[in-house]
Amino acid sequence: MTFILRGTRRGLQKLIGYLARPCRKMDPSEKGRLGFISREPLPERTAFTATPWSPNQKLFVTYRVVCAVFTLAILIWSVPTDSNRWITFYSNWMYATLTLHFCWSATICLQQYCSTHEGPSQRTLYIGWIIYDMAMTISLTVSAEYWFSPWPVTIGLRSILRHGLNSVMVVIDVLLCGIPSRMNRVIYPVIHQGFYSVFVVLYWLGGFRGYDGKQYIYSFLDLNTVPLQAIGILLANTFIVMPVFHALVCALYRARLKLLKKFRNKNNHKIILKGKQMQTVQTESVNGKIQDSPVEQIQMNGVAYETV
Repeated sequence: MTFILRGTRRGLQKLIGYLARPCRKMDPSEKGRLGFISREPLPERTAFTATPWSPNQKLFVTYRVVCAVFTLAILIWSVPTDSNRWITFYSNWMYATLTLHFCWSATICLQQYCSTHEGPSQRTLYIGWIIYDMAMTISLTVSAEYWFSPWPVTIGLRSILRHGLNSVMVVIDVLLCGIPSRMNRVIYPVIHQGFYSVFVVLYWLGGFRGYDGKQYIYSFLDLNTVPLQAIGILLANTFIVMPVFHALVCALYRARLKLLKKFRNKNNHKIILKGKQMQTVQTESVNGKIQDSPVEQIQMNGVAYETV
């Protein structure tokens, strides 16, 4: 049994290493926690604990806490609705990951805001970065596939909150926070989707039944009736759709950088103009004072002098 577990672990390590090798730099001097992939340099701590748009950290912490409480409430509310099959739907996987991101980020922000020392560790920040990459990409993916799929969907408050509002929150979070989005980190949403694809196959092999009593989770993933279609959808969703939507997240990140640059340039321009105006007013007041009183009497050390 131990031999099988070790072999499985080595196989998974090699598989992830092969997937990550084309998009991550290998550095023998800096190995990650897994020991076979070098960890990417961590951004500045403020990227995770503050917003680059405002120096008011308290406002950003409040935003993080509100998002965490809201998504956690929606997640808890959705569990009884899906009964004992809650874990089978990818929408629930997505929303659980999104909730984890907001809760993890809120914890980091609170820890940094309340701490008098360094705050959260680098490992905690790096894990939060991984969760962020997965949550942003899969949220946009699930929303797009839900509303634009050829199969019928249910329109209601629950669907709007979990398949519409979630993407709005993602767009706001990408534009508001300071966490970077890089194309080479597409490996994380791909792994997330890959785990669900494996879960779908194991669900089918285990002979489990869905709501209608048939051996599938979604009708378009019926491995008994349309196996080629099911496998094609799973592979395309993992290796094509996920990278496309991750590229969209990276585009939003680039848009944030451009908007932030314009915002800062505009503020700097206002500060310069304000400084010049103040300097002009001071010069005019001094000149006016000199013109109004061409002859002044200055007393120094008890002796009066007249100046022109």
